[in-house]
Amino acid sequence: MEKRLRSSLKTSAEEFLSSAVKSTLKSSKPSLKTIINSVKPSSDLSSSLPLALLHSILHHTQSFQNPPPHPPSPSNSPPPKRQRGNAPPGSDSDYPDQQQILTSLQVLSHVLHLCILSPKKAFSATDLLPAAQALHNNLRLFESDPSLCLEIAGVCESWWKEELPERETLISQLLPFLLSRSLTLKKKVDVHRVYMLREAFSLFDFDDEETIEDLRMLLMRCVVSPLYLKTEDGQRFLSFAFRLSRQLMKSGLAVVKAQIPFGRKSVLEGFGGILFRAWREVEDDLKGEIEDGFMQGIVDSAIHASSSALAASLRKVLGGFISQRTTHGVEKLLFGLAEPMIFRSLQVANSNVRLNALHLLLDLFPMEDPDATKEEKDKLLDKQFYLLEKLMSDECPDVRSVAVEGLCRVFYLFWEVIPSPTITKIITKIFNDMSHESCSEVRLSTVNGITYLLANPQSHGILKVLLPRLGHLMVDSVTSVRVAMVDLLLLLRDVRTFQFNTVVSLDVLLSVLASDQAHVAKGIARLLMPSYFPSRKRAEEACTRCRTLINRNPLAGARFCEFLVSLGATVQSAKQLVGFFLDSILSGDDTLEENQVEGLLLAAYSLCKDLVAADSACMASLKELLPGEKLKGLLAFAPTAQAQSAVFDILAMVSPDTVSDVLEDCMNLVVNCGGLPGDEGRQVEMRSVHKLLLSSNAFSDLIGTFTSILQKTAYRCQINFGDEVERKNVYSATRKKSKSSSAAKWKHVSEKNAISFEEDYSVAVGIAWQIKDLLIIEDARKAILESSDVEELCIALKAVSQTSILQASCCQYMDMYPVLAYTSLALHMTLRNLDTDAQMNIAEDVLDQAMGHILGCTEQLFQAGDDGTLDAIAPKAHPSKKQKRRNSSDASEGLRSKERGALNKVKMLTAILKFVVESTEMGLASHFQARMLKFTSAYLKYAISSFDHHSTGKLQFEDADLKDMILCTKCSTSYAGKLINLLMREASCPLFEAFDLANDLLDLFTMVEISLGSAYASKLVTALNPWIPDLVLALGPCFINNNNLEEQEEEDSYTSRFNHIKLCFPTWLVTCAKLELQEMDDTSESSHLQLPALKRLRNTIVSLVKGNSKVVDGIGYVLLMCSAVCIEKKDYSTVLGLLRFLCVKLLSREGEEDREWKELDTMLVSLPRIYPILEREIGEERDEEEVKKLEAARELLLPVWTYHVYETGRFRMMEEEE
Repeated sequence: MEKRLRSSLKTSAEEFLSSAVKSTLKSSKPSLKTIINSVKPSSDLSSSLPLALLHSILHHTQSFQNPPPHPPSPSNSPPPKRQRGNAPPGSDSDYPDQQQILTSLQVLSHVLHLCILSPKKAFSATDLLPAAQALHNNLRLFESDPSLCLEIAGVCESWWKEELPERETLISQLLPFLLSRSLTLKKKVDVHRVYMLREAFSLFDFDDEETIEDLRMLLMRCVVSPLYLKTEDGQRFLSFAFRLSRQLMKSGLAVVKAQIPFGRKSVLEGFGGILFRAWREVEDDLKGEIEDGFMQGIVDSAIHASSSALAASLRKVLGGFISQRTTHGVEKLLFGLAEPMIFRSLQVANSNVRLNALHLLLDLFPMEDPDATKEEKDKLLDKQFYLLEKLMSDECPDVRSVAVEGLCRVFYLFWEVIPSPTITKIITKIFNDMSHESCSEVRLSTVNGITYLLANPQSHGILKVLLPRLGHLMVDSVTSVRVAMVDLLLLLRDVRTFQFNTVVSLDVLLSVLASDQAHVAKGIARLLMPSYFPSRKRAEEACTRCRTLINRNPLAGARFCEFLVSLGATVQSAKQLVGFFLDSILSGDDTLEENQVEGLLLAAYSLCKDLVAADSACMASLKELLPGEKLKGLLAFAPTAQAQSAVFDILAMVSPDTVSDVLEDCMNLVVNCGGLPGDEGRQVEMRSVHKLLLSSNAFSDLIGTFTSILQKTAYRCQINFGDEVERKNVYSATRKKSKSSSAAKWKHVSEKNAISFEEDYSVAVGIAWQIKDLLIIEDARKAILESSDVEELCIALKAVSQTSILQASCCQYMDMYPVLAYTSLALHMTLRNLDTDAQMNIAEDVLDQAMGHILGCTEQLFQAGDDGTLDAIAPKAHPSKKQKRRNSSDASEGLRSKERGALNKVKMLTAILKFVVESTEMGLASHFQARMLKFTSAYLKYAISSFDHHSTGKLQFEDADLKDMILCTKCSTSYAGKLINLLMREASCPLFEAFDLANDLLDLFTMVEISLGSAYASKLVTALNPWIPDLVLALGPCFINNNNLEEQEEEDSYTSRFNHIKLCFPTWLVTCAKLELQEMDDTSESSHLQLPALKRLRNTIVSLVKGNSKVVDGIGYVLLMCSAVCIEKKDYSTVLGLLRFLCVKLLSREGEEDREWKELDTMLVSLPRIYPILEREIGEERDEEEVKKLEAARELLLPVWTYHVYETGRFRMMEEEE
């Protein structure tokens, strides 16, 4: 390549260029550089090459502008293949000749660039200028080829940097190109190129808006470009650009101000740095634009900002000046801007303004006038401390919090220059008063502030005395405060002059370690680790120290060991510690107390768990360290449920193959489970046993044992209560016959037993709890469902559940866990059948049988008398004499407390409702919809009557029982709302039942507030609120089911709805009517009614339905129908209240009555049914007070009636008929 070029160079410059453009720039670039750099000033080429370059550039440019027409290609020839290149589709360069021209121009531009940078200065700048101008002037023409444009830009840049003649003629196209490129490609190198050419921008007339508009817009885009704002060259360029003209500065400041509310931290800090540079370097006549036109507004906005986020953004921009306050003139500028308003703003009534002003004062602290005398400066400093101290007692917690932490930061930064009395006074107040603040944020700021101040060694003297006064915060009720205290103690531990246990006693630390959340406890463990498990001591001494900690506080010691591995303890040391603990237990040391043994075992389990999780290879070494015989021996030394749980967990983890040796112990624990649901400690132990049995092959024996015990209990239920269960078996349709189904007759397990039925039932409840708990765990659930005993287990649970439901009110010991276990097992069996591609009807039969059985039991339960006895229920089998004696005995024992019976019944029904909702959510048992809704309504009615009886004294719930009732009611409210939501999606939803259930929910809410007060009612709000839209739909549009009916059908439909409401009138509407009358006349008989929760709920419903004409139409139709029912009952007060609620609350628009009832067709259809009745009742009623109520009710409907009589004529025919 180089040889060919040199040969052509000897002929002429034109021949050289002609030969050069035949190759690409990439291939010829090294050769071209060598040849051009070798040209000497005395060579003929020094004068001929520039002229040849000019001619060649002009020729190629003209060819590009005026391409020759392409001859038409034959119709049968394929279209020409598109050349690859950077040109976009559809441009001229799509043609091969156009692309060749651009490639040739790249080579020519590069040759020109080499001539400019010739080390021997062989070419005259005057000779090269025309060629450079030709390329520059056509830069926009070649924008389709970025590589060519970049070559041309390089030519112009070099011309400018070399300060060659007439360089100003090569910038008008160059600068916009470089700006656009930097904004498009977003590369730092392009920003640097723009900055290096910054002086060229001063040649433009920025006051000529028409000619400079495009360039000005590019500069404004640079102002908001993160690349320019984050790079040093970008910031320097923008600060230079602000100085180019007053108008440009105004535009730039306006753009900055508009971006502040949305800018990120780095962008805002970039704005601050740019403005500071611009202010520092700008001429005095332009400084006013920044100081008065911009900075003053920023300070004012930072104080009066409506949000804390905006105020913080504004302060970040000001930070560009505050961080440079040592620069001459900055301090005076900041003082002049802030002083006139900041002190006044610290004392205004608006807490947001005070908070913003406080933040600004802390950023500017200490504010001082550089030109003032020392006395004036001291006086101003005292004023600032006075205001800051005053703000620590501000009524706004946020202000107090910032003041405390801000003062600590001030002391950290300026300790040396602040008078000692001032420091002592304020810090003492912080420790004595602010650490005991009622607001947790202030207490947190106190700890954080002291932690920050501790970094200043000069503060240690006074802090050493005062820090113990913060000790109470280690047991603060707020977690964040306790976390901050742990961080403070960790910092104190690393300072030689402090001892952290003088701030918080060791007993307090251990108490918190034993009981607090993981991140607090882990911090305390980190704090104690150098003392109780030091890594620099011998392993024996470290283990002894850890044992000492467990002896002092076993639970804290066990929790300490829980974090050792994660805090850096080596695997080897942790294994040694496990062995040390277990050897200590097995040694039979008589000095070990029960809680200490428990602590050692819990600690050993935590260490084993962490070791296995951290390094799977540890399992083998743990098995060597803890042989099965050693672990089995630990059971004899485990004195508590927690201790035994730890042993079982270690066995399951390390030696599951030894479970056969401890199977008897495990089974004893599993079987002796009476009272398990209320014992959390035993529950933990039971889960450990389950884990151990699950890890071995003994889990099937567990299921068999459960089945056998439950069958015995089911048999005793039948003997005691005559509750016989049909043994129809549909569960095993897809599995082989159960091994125990033929032999396991219930009589077979009914031998005489020494324990009472109540104790027997308590064990069954414990087993039911275990089954439900096991069904949550995937592996255990799979094992249960694959067990050959699962069908018999389900039937036994079914029998026990039936007795639990039917005897819930009579026997206090009846529990809901058999029902929970039975329903959960039925659900999982159904889902398993569906997952294994069983026939759909078989899968649904499992759940259908369970659902039908459960709902049948509840129907029998509701048929019983209000006293909860089952006299009204006919037993399926005639009881024997023995049974009668037991029934009599059970009745005398079970009727000791109606209150406990009512609570028991509510708990049972809540468990059943949960099953109903879960089944519906899964799309199962869909043909039970009507029964589900009726059951839920019956349950809610029972809850309503229970609360009513409590308010009247028929039932007297204790506080604990009442809280349980409210908790069950809250859950049931959520379940019932969700049930409505799920069923309303179905086209076959039973509308009357859904309507009744929605009203029952609102009746229950109203009764709770009336009988117990607003505090209890507010607890139901969170459960009811998500379902209010569904309740509204059930109350209105879905109830009326507004279809196009024939006149006779519509009449029948109205009659059926009227009769339904008459039979099941919503009592909450009666209460709402009373509230309406109370609002009409405070002296009315209902003026004593105070139901704020119901009022809020009513207002929520009104705000929700307003604007939706279809919903309003449905609700209004129901209210009109309820009014008609009340007219029939002569309850005119309720009529007036309901119609006022309808017309004033629902239908009024911006305070004006709606007399058209536009788009309320259903209401308009029902209006002629009620208005004539009102007229008739007014004429027939003789009581004046009742007549006034009827007339007031008529006045509410009169505008609509008269409008449609006289304006639209809709009711004219009806009026004439009347």
